[in-house]
Amino acid sequence: MKQIKQLLAGRRKNMYILAILFVLCLAAELLLSNWRDFSIKDAPVTVLPSEALTSAKGATLLPDGTIQIDSAGAELEFTGLSTEAHTITIYTSAPEGTVSIASCFLTDDASQYDYKQACLLYFHPAGGHCFSREPLISNGNLHGILLSFDRMHGNFTIDRIVLNERRGFHFDKLRFCLLLLFACFIWACRSRTLRTLFYDPSSRKHRLVLTAGAALCLAVVFWIYGALSSFGSADPISYPLEEPVASYGAYVQQFDAFQKGHLFLDLETDPRLNTLYNVYDYSERSHSSDTADWKQPYWDRAFYNGHYYSYFGIGPLLTVYYPYYLLTGALPGDAFVSMIYSALCAVLLLAVLEELRKKFLPRVHLFLYVFGYITLFFASLIPLVMVSSNFYYIAVNGAMAFALLFFLFFFHAFSMKQGIPRRLCAAAAGIAFVLLVLCRPNAAIAVMCAAAPTALLYLAEKDTVWKYKLLDLAAFVIPVAVGGALICTYNMARFGTPTEFGTSYQLTVSDITYNTLRADPSRLLAFVYYDFLEPPDVSLIFPFISLHKEVVSTLGNYIYHTYNMGLFCIPLFLCLFLFSHPSIEQKQHSKRLTYLFLLLGSLTVAFLDFSLGGIFIRYLCDITLPLGILALLLALEYEARLEEDRCIRSILPVLFICSIFIGAMLIFANENCMLLNDAPEKYLRIMDLFR
Repeated sequence: MKQIKQLLAGRRKNMYILAILFVLCLAAELLLSNWRDFSIKDAPVTVLPSEALTSAKGATLLPDGTIQIDSAGAELEFTGLSTEAHTITIYTSAPEGTVSIASCFLTDDASQYDYKQACLLYFHPAGGHCFSREPLISNGNLHGILLSFDRMHGNFTIDRIVLNERRGFHFDKLRFCLLLLFACFIWACRSRTLRTLFYDPSSRKHRLVLTAGAALCLAVVFWIYGALSSFGSADPISYPLEEPVASYGAYVQQFDAFQKGHLFLDLETDPRLNTLYNVYDYSERSHSSDTADWKQPYWDRAFYNGHYYSYFGIGPLLTVYYPYYLLTGALPGDAFVSMIYSALCAVLLLAVLEELRKKFLPRVHLFLYVFGYITLFFASLIPLVMVSSNFYYIAVNGAMAFALLFFLFFFHAFSMKQGIPRRLCAAAAGIAFVLLVLCRPNAAIAVMCAAAPTALLYLAEKDTVWKYKLLDLAAFVIPVAVGGALICTYNMARFGTPTEFGTSYQLTVSDITYNTLRADPSRLLAFVYYDFLEPPDVSLIFPFISLHKEVVSTLGNYIYHTYNMGLFCIPLFLCLFLFSHPSIEQKQHSKRLTYLFLLLGSLTVAFLDFSLGGIFIRYLCDITLPLGILALLLALEYEARLEEDRCIRSILPVLFICSIFIGAMLIFANENCMLLNDAPEKYLRIMDLFR
């Protein structure tokens, strides 16, 4: 009876807390949605008259009083105003277009002659009418407004510009739900009972919690897929191709080449390319293109013996393109391929964590385990890779999926009893490894390093007879050997060398055969900074965080550098420093060696990418997944071994929250910015949550 009363009292307390959180979040949402209307007070609503338009650069005032914006860089200046300002609302319309951005400057009583920047207006006029309202707060009376349209695609019309317009009562249901979920999460972080509850694999409720975490990650994948589908990125591609081959991505071009019975791409070649002193020198190709009838070489394709080739591995062709073609008679769009691989990553990531937990971490706290899994999904940049869906990122996406598939089968095989199922699992791991090499060969190094200690310790143990050891080893090695032989044969048929994938012959920013491994101090220092420490660009405007882009000029030579940020800017990876902490168990040789080899293998991959490729977030994604798994395992073990309720139990959730936030924001600010450019409704809807 006493236990029942305690249970009822605990449930009653939780209901009270949830009710309080509900009311607080409701009040917060009402305030966030309507505070600007309250701030306007008695300020008059003012529609800017066309007579106040004193200057229109790159714009045309139409007879009906509307203004047509003709080109990017257009400027509108309104003067002779004398009214207090709190907000500015711009109504626009256009038949098509994407997100446009206008900088708003003002003069007022505090600055009567010099314009001061006040706000940015984001709007998407395509397909009809829309409006954008932002705070425009004058010091005293407003005298003039200057609108500079910095970013636009296609013409659009400004129907009217209104000062101090009240939107009326508004309630954002999505933001309210997110606020409530966040409040419940903070409460869960503060609950000692939840924080200290150990995960029980036999508990159905605990497994349901893990399933809910996986469902959340899958929901993100499908939301991104829906956003990409809205502009046709997921549409099937008819085959035979309806457009010129050159207008498609590398995988479609390679599929077309296979269907036509040859290995080289069906792209027209200018014979004069063979006459250049060094066709792989971008500057020489550029100077040669001054000739009027010059056929511009195709970018980022391998050029060898007068033909174009794709240096991208055929892993995606074998696993997605051909199965899709056999089922539908068409080829999948880029977004569909990315969705398949990203959904696999979301599911396989949890399965791999379960395998490694059983092997290395028998006791972890349920709350941090589920939260850490979701954090790892974002911190490993799987959503960023998916939303950037083109053939460059499809290779990375496929490599992530097959790396996880390899980890799952490999570690599961060595946890099984002797027999055929174990060898089938080892064979599946071998096939997954070959497919990984067929996506991104560099990424396979870290994966193989992580698996090596388990295999070597198994061969060294005395409990299993050598006959079974050799059978188990053969089950893994045979698929790898056969796959390796086929890859070498494929490379020989194309480039005459078994180890040449085509990267040495790619037509890109420079002749990459001059990119060599140099371990001089300046190069090592740059490697550490750009791969691990380089900060992102930070702004007060959504999405707040974006990748940094600058030219490196301190290495004594040039190196390819584009959108990037350092690994440690995602706080989850700071947990890697726990590797040498005394609380991490030292006696389990398998775990210690696996962690060490995984770390060393990832650093090797990072340095290879830096030296042979350059500085790029896409290259960094070769190590975000393996190092993210290691960082999470270290964090879970460290937290589970805390004997007291120390502040670290509050610090880890904060690190996880920040990692999720950064990973989520990079969905909207990355190299391609596909949501901003091609799915503006989705972009602005999320942006509204922060305005």
